[in-house]
Amino acid sequence: MKRIWIYIMLCWTAVGCAPEDDVFTEKLATLGDVKLIRLRADHETVLPNGQATMKFYAEAYNILEFPSYAPEYDGDSVMYHPKTVRDTSLIPADLLPEGLFRLVDETGNEYPDFTFSTTDTRSRNLRFHLEAGELISDELEIRVRELPAEDYEPIVIPVIFHVLNYVNKPGIASITITGETIRKNIARMNDVFNGKVTSDPNGGNAKITFRAAEYNDNGILLEEPGLHIYEMPDSTFTKDEEFRAFVFRRQSLVYDYKNFLNIWLINNPNGAASLVSVPTVIDDPENPIPGLTAEALPDGFPKTATDIGFFVNVSQFLNPFQSSDYFEISTPMARYLGLMTTQASKFNGGNLVNGDTDYCPDTFYYWNDNLSVFKSDSTRSFTSYNVMDAYSYKNSVSVDQAARIRLCLERCPSRWMWKSRYAFTGKRSDKK
Repeated sequence: MKRIWIYIMLCWTAVGCAPEDDVFTEKLATLGDVKLIRLRADHETVLPNGQATMKFYAEAYNILEFPSYAPEYDGDSVMYHPKTVRDTSLIPADLLPEGLFRLVDETGNEYPDFTFSTTDTRSRNLRFHLEAGELISDELEIRVRELPAEDYEPIVIPVIFHVLNYVNKPGIASITITGETIRKNIARMNDVFNGKVTSDPNGGNAKITFRAAEYNDNGILLEEPGLHIYEMPDSTFTKDEEFRAFVFRRQSLVYDYKNFLNIWLINNPNGAASLVSVPTVIDDPENPIPGLTAEALPDGFPKTATDIGFFVNVSQFLNPFQSSDYFEISTPMARYLGLMTTQASKFNGGNLVNGDTDYCPDTFYYWNDNLSVFKSDSTRSFTSYNVMDAYSYKNSVSVDQAARIRLCLERCPSRWMWKSRYAFTGKRSDKK
């Protein structure tokens, strides 16, 4: 027994004193490992406003050839015939040596930072390629698009956040929403819809200012601008539809849509991140907005809460990074203002119309396989800044999306709260 313990102790000592030669590090690739190079970019078009920036990305591939033996059967006999199999694999970017690539345009100009922006407003096509040693990639063509007029009149949209809060309810945490939280989210939306925080090659400016309401629906000054806290009753809701019905039955939770944009913050851990709908009424049904199923303003409007506002689940509102595709308040707002999804669907016959999903030519649709996002098809991959894309920076609306939003704001009566100043003055004379 004593000998066994001595043997165990010697083993422990050997393990503890072994040299640190079992730590492996990845070896950097060399130019000789690179057999094929490919160039891609953020988009196909870029605005010539000096702010929009096209970023380029270099990819390097290794090509390996190795033998493979395919069996052939002749009765009970098996013969193996050798053949060569070729495998092309992407070399991870962090294994590539610095300075391997040069980005060059058709006239020989080099772009060391792999970006392109311009203030030259001429509409034109430009071609770029990569160089790595003697390797040259195929050319990638981008287009400098015409600078849009974007001569919209600035408008102000009054916003009220209704916080449906359970207070002293066992098993349900109360919601702590402060005036500072409201101000930060409104500031974020102003940045996104006015192109202030993006280098999106096609980023637009809708010239919309979201502003916290200062008075409530009865013309009484709010303690915190834009914030209305409502204490929930003892009953507990577990479905989004129950919240929707509850709100619609409470006059104090539905401010007049002609003077306010309603956002309801609800505490439903198992619910969707948001409940939102595009406009359902229009000033002239005979002249529809593509993609909207809208009617003339009917008697008894609104018919449901989401006709005149939208719901946000407070868990995503306060913790937007709890999933890989993080929550962005500007996304349901964009949907509410008339933007369509950019995700292509294969269900129920799909949602592609003439090769597009959202009626905005400067956005790509994408297929989402829950692991990655491919734009238009699986051979073209683009960086996304758009609020309507999944797995995106979500800090921009495009030029064509900004135009669609302004069209919906102009023609959809349920979105005419911007015509009123009542939320900022509390004066009956300012009511619509």
